[in-house]
Amino acid sequence: MRVEALSDLDVICERDPVAVPGGRVESVCGPQNVDEVCEVVAWAARERAGLLVLGGCTKLGWANPAEPLALALSTRGLSGVDTFEPDEGVVHAAAGTPLAEVRQVVEGEGWELPLDSPGPNTTVGGTIASAVTGPRAQAFGAVKDALLGLEVVGGDGEPSKCGGRVVKNVTGYDMAKLYCGSFGSFAVVTGAWLRLRPLPACRETWRGELDAGADQFDVVRKLASRVSVRALVWIQHPGADGAEVIVEFGGSAEGVAEDRTRLAEKLLLEEAEPGTVDALRDARAVAQGPVRFRARVPGSRSEAMRSAAIEAGLEVSSDPGLGVVQAWGALSERSQLVALRTLAESEGGFLTVETMPEAWRGSVDAFGPLGGTASLVATLKERFDPAGILNPGRFVRTEIREEVRP
Repeated sequence: MRVEALSDLDVICERDPVAVPGGRVESVCGPQNVDEVCEVVAWAARERAGLLVLGGCTKLGWANPAEPLALALSTRGLSGVDTFEPDEGVVHAAAGTPLAEVRQVVEGEGWELPLDSPGPNTTVGGTIASAVTGPRAQAFGAVKDALLGLEVVGGDGEPSKCGGRVVKNVTGYDMAKLYCGSFGSFAVVTGAWLRLRPLPACRETWRGELDAGADQFDVVRKLASRVSVRALVWIQHPGADGAEVIVEFGGSAEGVAEDRTRLAEKLLLEEAEPGTVDALRDARAVAQGPVRFRARVPGSRSEAMRSAAIEAGLEVSSDPGLGVVQAWGALSERSQLVALRTLAESEGGFLTVETMPEAWRGSVDAFGPLGGTASLVATLKERFDPAGILNPGRFVRTEIREEVRP
């Protein structure tokens, strides 16, 4: 396929309108191989036509208003696990492969995929692009920790590789981490080498309730450091005196029993369904409300974020051991959201806005100052996507109006 004009893409495009903050595309291009991805991106670079890069479409709203878009490019046609090495604990999958499919393949050989990004349709590429974790980051770590190597197509339409199936002596390993969390603004991810973890011998999920005071939150946060705790979620509703805690254990039978006993000294526990953490993880990614955000601060400071979100009248689902506070609901003033971001930053963290009223998007950056690296990110955008065609405006904004700080 040689793309010289938009009409040349008809063979791999469907008329399937997609709306995102600030923009809409009428057609989605679905390349079936890397060569076709290269052709589409190269055409867009020549024409300086904005491309909306899609994966599982689970996080389309998590972005700033898009600059002009001509077309969407979906990676779902690049799908499948093409290499799995059980003896080495590594797997290679195309970008459009759902995480659920990779999990199914590797679990049959006693491995688990240490990626816990929310959304039942979340893909390998979308997880890497967003770098968003779930409650099991308590055990799994960050998305980049599972990443050994990447194949990408840059903003000029040229394919490249960085890293590989092992870390040792792999050229470009750090480059793979650079693309992780760039929301498709530097390159289109087409495939990835991922490191696996052995499945734990014993897994259990338990539920408990307790008072919702600051002291209790701190007790729960410290309990999250127990070795076999894979996930610990604190759930609280505004105005409620109590909170619910969900804990998932994983490890040796003896280790799980020991840690469960320690938690039972602080919480009245009852056994929960094995898929409880998955359901919580996916539900909070689509929780309804005019505002939804995700804040991350040092664990010892997460109580301040939890308390502020509750006082603002928001629902809270927090991972105390990770310092993650997710909240959603209604805020009457934009300044309340800005104040919450200011608090997160003052505590040494950041706050990403997943949903907000459309009227606020022009003056509240969804990602904020990116921990002080916003200017560096803009420089990298110019370097890797000189034509500015990949997800234009959605992660790196051309013009950012200063947020009104309270």
